[in-house]
Amino acid sequence: MRVVISALATTLAICSPAAAAEKMTGKELTALLGQGKELMLGGPGKGYQGSLTLDANGTAMGQVKLDSGQVIPIEGVWAVKKDKFCRTWKGGRDAGKEICETWVKTGPKSVEVIVGKRDLGTNSWN
Repeated sequence: MRVVISALATTLAICSPAAAAEKMTGKELTALLGQGKELMLGGPGKGYQGSLTLDANGTAMGQVKLDSGQVIPIEGVWAVKKDKFCRTWKGGRDAGKEICETWVKTGPKSVEVIVGKRDLGTNSWN
């Protein structure tokens, strides 16, 4: 009986959404972004879409277009710190503030971006 309960608990833990959500490590982030990378931001059903070019020198530039048609430019600096992608953008609601994001894998070339308990959206790449 104990073996059956233990096996069931293990199966439930493995199949739970929390277990499936694997955070990218600092090593993975550096391997992905360290030489520079073009990211696609958002997409269908997300309320926005755009692109962001991360240069190896720690600068970034791009833009997003909201479903409303508003275009928001993105420019600033970025770095990997521990297991987080940290950025400081020149404009927008977080202008001048360092924001450190946790990237949670959603596929081999996509992540969900989390800050604290807030889901900020989706990043993907080729």
